[in-house]
Amino acid sequence: MALPSSPRDQIPVLFLDFDGTLAPISLHPDRVRLKTDQIALLESLSRSMPVFVISGRAFPDIEQRIPVISLSGLSGDHGAVRKFKNRLHIHPEAARSKEALKDFGAHLVNVTNTVPGALTEVKDFSLSVHYRGVDADHLPLLTREVERLFNAWSERRRFRISPGKMVWEIRPSQGVTKEETVDFFLNLLREESAQPAGTLTPIMVGDDTTDLGAVNHAATLGGRGLWVGPPPQGLDPRVKILASPEEVWDLLARFIKVLESGGDLLEEEFLSSE
Repeated sequence: MALPSSPRDQIPVLFLDFDGTLAPISLHPDRVRLKTDQIALLESLSRSMPVFVISGRAFPDIEQRIPVISLSGLSGDHGAVRKFKNRLHIHPEAARSKEALKDFGAHLVNVTNTVPGALTEVKDFSLSVHYRGVDADHLPLLTREVERLFNAWSERRRFRISPGKMVWEIRPSQGVTKEETVDFFLNLLREESAQPAGTLTPIMVGDDTTDLGAVNHAATLGGRGLWVGPPPQGLDPRVKILASPEEVWDLLARFIKVLESGGDLLEEEFLSSE
């Protein structure tokens, strides 16, 4: 979607997480697909405003799950890989971390293969240890083994391990965040359209630990943060709470109606936390 060539007061820019935000979290992440009507809705919305999807999934994975031609940009591995138009950018810190993550991932796979229901997802620039399918009796063992491996890892100071919804995420500790990715895309949009600083206003929707910084960041920048599910500790009080991915899709449909009528999304009460 092309932005106006002349300056305007505020232009909303939408950022969306995928799992838990656009799609319900599943015991089998590989089976998650958007419905045909949801893809059509995203396509329509992306023609009316800049829309980006920022996911923790590996970039090739999320790319094939979001077949939206008019999407302004796409990011995978929690911001490690970023595609804007036809340009692909890999975060330098992520590139430096690739081999270390690959080696550590092999050790994690050996551990999770011994625990029924556990799964290590090895991606190019991050690792995810899923335990949604692990029963309560086996979870303490898995927790101890993952902690033991991470604490014994010689490269551990270069990485962070973050708990999420039935998952541990392991990624570079410096720079590779979704909030930085929001800024990265906003800067590229600003350069492309010659809009003045502060004109582009982010709306960020997320549901899990790695989204928290970006959702709060959008509110801090004067935009709108939206959280899907129970609010976590540290969530900015200005952030609006949504109950489920279904409510996200209802909201996106309302976005289209407002934009088609010439309204201003940022003035709409349904984006307020009040």
